[in-house]
Formats: sequence, C-alpha cells, structure tokens
Amino acid sequence: MHKTLVLLKPDAVQRGLVGELISRLERRGLKLVGMKLMCIDEELAGRHYADHVGKPFFAGLIEFITSGPLVAMA
Repeated sequence: MHKTLVLLKPDAVQRGLVGELISRLERRGLKLVGMKLMCIDEELAGRHYADHVGKPFFAGLIEFITSGPLVAMA
C-alpha cells in the first residue's frame, strides 16, 4: 500500500475548499488515513522545500506556506 502526503495549502483553507477537496479525493477511491490542521513555521517549511533552496521563488514559497493554517493528510 502506498501513502501520499496531501497538503491543502493556506489559500484553500482560507477559501473554504477543504471539504470539497477531500470529497474529490474520496470520490476517486483514495482512503484518508490521517488529517491534521496545522501552521507551518519557517524551519519546517525550509526542510519541506529544501530541494528549492537557492531558486528565485524559494523565499516566496516559504512566505506563502507559512501565511496561514494548512491541512496535512495521508
């Protein structure tokens, strides 16, 4: 069995799309095994996006992902 990390990022949470996005995943046959609403700090965001360090969009990416709560699912 494969597990996949799904992040519903701050814009999806702010726009109230979480329920609809989860429904879409479940309609496609994916099984949700865990979910957590969380705020990402800069340190965790930096580790998550470590492959992009040094790229011109890195700072904006970190700023966006830390701008509000997100929903992390497996």
